[in-house]
Amino acid sequence: MLSRIVQRSFVPSALVAGSVLVATACTNNGDPGQFSTSFGTGDSTGDSTGDGDGDGDGDGDEGPKLDMPNDETCMEGVPLPKNCGDGVLTQDEACDDGNTQDGDGCSADCLCVAAGWQCSPPGEPCHQIALCGDGVVVAPEPCDDGNTMNGDGCSENCKIEQGWQCEDDPSMCTPTTCGDGIKEGVEACDDGNTLPFDGCSSVCQAEPDCSGDEGCSSECGDGLVIDEECDDGNNVNGDGCSSTCTVEEGFECEEEDSCEQINGECVLRVPAVFRDFNASHSDFSVQCDGLQTGGVAATLNAQGKPVPSNTPVCQSANFSEWYTDNGNNATIIGDLVLFDNGAGGFVNRWGPNGEPWTAYENAMWAANTVAECLMQGCVPCPWDANVGCFADEVTYDGQPFFFPIDDHPSALPDPRYEARVGPSYGYPNWPWEDEIVPGAGTHNFHFTTEVVYWFQYDAGANAQLDFTGDDDVWVFVNNKLAVDLGGVHVPESGVVTLNPAAAATYGLTDGGVYEIVVFHAERKQDGSSFRLTLDGFSNTPSNCLAICGDGIVGLGEQCDDGVNDGGYGECGPGCKLGEYCGDGVVQGEEDCDDGNYVNDDDCPNSCQIIFIP
Repeated sequence: MLSRIVQRSFVPSALVAGSVLVATACTNNGDPGQFSTSFGTGDSTGDSTGDGDGDGDGDGDEGPKLDMPNDETCMEGVPLPKNCGDGVLTQDEACDDGNTQDGDGCSADCLCVAAGWQCSPPGEPCHQIALCGDGVVVAPEPCDDGNTMNGDGCSENCKIEQGWQCEDDPSMCTPTTCGDGIKEGVEACDDGNTLPFDGCSSVCQAEPDCSGDEGCSSECGDGLVIDEECDDGNNVNGDGCSSTCTVEEGFECEEEDSCEQINGECVLRVPAVFRDFNASHSDFSVQCDGLQTGGVAATLNAQGKPVPSNTPVCQSANFSEWYTDNGNNATIIGDLVLFDNGAGGFVNRWGPNGEPWTAYENAMWAANTVAECLMQGCVPCPWDANVGCFADEVTYDGQPFFFPIDDHPSALPDPRYEARVGPSYGYPNWPWEDEIVPGAGTHNFHFTTEVVYWFQYDAGANAQLDFTGDDDVWVFVNNKLAVDLGGVHVPESGVVTLNPAAAATYGLTDGGVYEIVVFHAERKQDGSSFRLTLDGFSNTPSNCLAICGDGIVGLGEQCDDGVNDGGYGECGPGCKLGEYCGDGVVQGEEDCDDGNYVNDDDCPNSCQIIFIP
């Protein structure tokens, strides 16, 4: 006796949980449009306005059919269900929510489940689910561009990224223009310029207000959680931390260490302003030499800038121009990238990916025998009768060639010069760079650097700033001078540790917000080095995630049934979908799984086949 295949007439819950049925509707002529359930009544013409059975006899014996193109994933080639809207799911229906209305997730003809909707159990209203990456923007998603990639405006968790705005459904994301005076996208502010340290950063993020006499006041959107439930560094609703810095329903927010990564290594990106001067400027073509302390006042002025003392540093007649924007310099916005030093702090380094400077400790020491002519890896080395030629490889943090604006298009076109490397980086005889680094070029000397870093003071952290470099360097904590290395000099070092005694000196209160400002000037060839280490300074924005297990499908979750213990067609741990019909893998109670929900192909939309003798 022959067997016949019968399709079971139910759709497992995983089908609707997966929600990958395309919601594109079609009119009777097959073009995209609104779903229509208005068909002809049998005019004997056999056309699309007649009986709809396609045989041309007008008898309508198969009932009207929905004319849909073959690339749709809605149910195709089946008669319109006769009992659509009764709340009972049959084999000729993709869903049945108990009505015959469009726009509620289940189409008026029960043939399509809209993407981003869940229609289970039958007879109950469908509801939208936020499945990041499906191209359907569903609350609480601020965006969904159809993928889970970062860097295109809509992040892997369907959050709008800094510097972008996203519109439409699926989301079309375009870059925003910080500094145009128009607040858009996730910009917390836009004051019409891209200068940092004025309350609105160079990427239009809020900055703490440090204009008062007692530290700084934190602003919502600056990434510092001070007297706020949360602060994720923006003023956007729907990402867990609202535009008023309150935790949104269905989310929990925790403070996390800021950790941008470069090549898998944590980095700290600190905003900086560089100002380029011509070599002919009277303050930057100097003849003086040597460390000079006491050249600036003990406190910053009302504009947050250093001012000369009664005994200003050598050749600083135009000191007021060093850290202001005027016609005698070119202002360049940038940053310093500090890499994890493996000891709890962050430090700048020689290589763009965090590579430390490498030197041979004995490389410049000559031997006293014929071994002077011996070379090891093209590096001069001393001689030992027992071991022969040797040299110890040593690595150094910091940048022995600190020229951050060498290739910047806004830099002034004044002459470039060769540079030397000194004892701070393993070379006591000050060789030229091209003797150590083959092919080294010339550099743009004569510039200043202004760096600002905001932090929340923790009395128990003993945070420390360590600087080594040249030329003039002054560090201010809470507007008060903490490191004084003025003058044109070889690399000099200064350290400030914020212990309880220092807190009293600088007026710090546990839990308060303050700023560290580093003012630097490079005023003379031939060397320029800069090493800044920050250790123990707290600056931790909020990381907000949907609460898995609250029964609400939140941002970044595929499902949430409140239990999330997994099982076929159910929600698993981490609020991720488990095994389900339509995932393309035959498992559990399935007889087949072809990765779709089409009911009239080789595998039905139940993924089960019954053989009846």
